[in-house]
Amino acid sequence: MATSRKTIHQTPPGNRTPQRQATLEPLDERQQREERILDAAAALLLRWGYRKTTIDDVAREAGVGKGTIYLHWKDKNALFRAAVLRAQQQSGIEVMQRIADDPEGGRFHRLWTHGMMGALSNPLLAAIMRGQTDIFQGLAGAFSPGILHQLVGDFEEYIVQLQQAGLIRSDIPVPVIAFVTGALKIGLINAPELYVQDQPPTMEQLTDAISDMLRRWLEPEQLPSDTTAGKQLVTEWWEKVQEVENQQQ
Repeated sequence: MATSRKTIHQTPPGNRTPQRQATLEPLDERQQREERILDAAAALLLRWGYRKTTIDDVAREAGVGKGTIYLHWKDKNALFRAAVLRAQQQSGIEVMQRIADDPEGGRFHRLWTHGMMGALSNPLLAAIMRGQTDIFQGLAGAFSPGILHQLVGDFEEYIVQLQQAGLIRSDIPVPVIAFVTGALKIGLINAPELYVQDQPPTMEQLTDAISDMLRRWLEPEQLPSDTTAGKQLVTEWWEKVQEVENQQQ
């Protein structure tokens, strides 16, 4: 199954920075059709959610036949997964640019901040983060256990590298850090349905609060004088995530 997406040009290993230049290569007719279908799928996920949206709905929205969609994706899961992965790739480009521009972008709590703000800038990811749990729950089973296991493994390896660079505490077990940080994000997505407030805090307020909590919990009192190594490490981790996600295409 193929999906078109923005091409991220790789920098030679000796000259890598977190900044990525995204360029749109000329799209042929098939790729243009794919983009139109993905645009329609994303719009309907926002409008109706995962369970209520059907392949027929997407076909009508995109102005194509139902059979045309199956030429590109084998089922609803594959199509919606492709729409979300495209959104994540688009958001990732912005996140890496934000980190590159931030003098403290190599610190772990800043990665959380930029990751959240980058997600909130994308309408589809923002809907998930702001509590549209139907999309999140519907897609949770669309990724194979092997892919999820690999993503967790890559994240844990990234944490080890941060510990070795002196950017986060080394006395906390890596699996604990990975689990807690993952649970925080999942909790943000699902909490609105469970914890009802008349005036809930904004996602921006929650992002700042959790970023500060992570800084106090994970970062050592004495950081290295130069934290730019963290930018290099997050670049390498992000490239691994891209490789894994591309396996889903």
